[in-house]
Amino acid sequence: MSKDKLIVLLVFVFCGLGLIGIQFIPDPSPAGPAAKAHKSPQPPHQTYRGISLQLHSPGRDDLYRQYIDEIASTGANTVCLVVTSYQENCSSASIFVDLRKTPADSALEALMEHAHRRGLAVFLMPIVLLENPRAGEWRGKINPPNWDDWWEDYENYIMHYAYLAESGQAEVFMVGSELVSTEANIEKWEGLIRRVRDAYRGKLSYSANWDHYRPIKWWDKLDLIGMTTYYDLSGGLEPTVERLVESWKPIKEEILAWQADIALPIVFTEVGWPNQVTCAQYPWDYYRSIDQPDPSAQANCFEAFFRTWTGQDQVAGFLVWEWRNHPGQVTDPAKDTSYVPCEKPAMNVIRKYYSGDLPEPETFTHVKKES
Repeated sequence: MSKDKLIVLLVFVFCGLGLIGIQFIPDPSPAGPAAKAHKSPQPPHQTYRGISLQLHSPGRDDLYRQYIDEIASTGANTVCLVVTSYQENCSSASIFVDLRKTPADSALEALMEHAHRRGLAVFLMPIVLLENPRAGEWRGKINPPNWDDWWEDYENYIMHYAYLAESGQAEVFMVGSELVSTEANIEKWEGLIRRVRDAYRGKLSYSANWDHYRPIKWWDKLDLIGMTTYYDLSGGLEPTVERLVESWKPIKEEILAWQADIALPIVFTEVGWPNQVTCAQYPWDYYRSIDQPDPSAQANCFEAFFRTWTGQDQVAGFLVWEWRNHPGQVTDPAKDTSYVPCEKPAMNVIRKYYSGDLPEPETFTHVKKES
């Protein structure tokens, strides 16, 4: 056999072996049948660009689907569905779900499915509200006469929605929100988190108040740090973007220095400023200036926040507080002084950052610790 023919033969042999071998190389991607059936689409780089939607109008599932569609059209890749339980006031030990205000379980599962069909990841966040708060009361000051009774009700409430989060394949489940007075009870929180992990296989987080994330000693039992953003950024001065960015610098430095010890990614769980003249100084107080709208100040607050935190690799995402949630809701920037950014200049800022015009944060990797 000539040298040229031998070379040709060898080429054909190696090509044939390569084709055969390809059939036996395992597919490195997780795109098999089991993976396709597991969870809904994950946000790019695990960066949750989310908007929260409070669910407190049962029987209006068509409207909630419409609101989810609207959220998907903003460039968001995540929706946080907020469900509510109530207790009478801070001294109550009984927590209840009011079916006149909270969607039925089947409706909630259908909304999670709809969000997934729209390509949105889902956070499910059960919160506690006070039905008849007394002066100065809010859920961070809960102080029942019998803590064991309160914890029994709270655990039953959270476990109910943990099972729903699993059946609805929510990507993240929040075990609580801003329950400041309860956070020192490490044993109760760690026990609850263990129970939730038995029921739910997704990621877990907790939404800490902006001024109370450090005292929590059980972050290591969770997968994501959650915290709100209600800092005084202006001290009463004009809330220009430049001034607000400067105000964020020491706050950011402090948060990231603390986060380096905890070694979990951060999700800002309530990114919001009411459309009020005082929003930069008192972002948590949406009753302070209800007759003084200031859409420019609200937009500036969002701009400064995203300039500060977008592209930060310790940050896993943002949840804007909040989308409109009932029919006939006024969103006119000259009249509406709520947090809702719809139809306001703030929405243009959110769309700009959520549309991907700026770099995504890098993937933040961490070792999941066992409870």
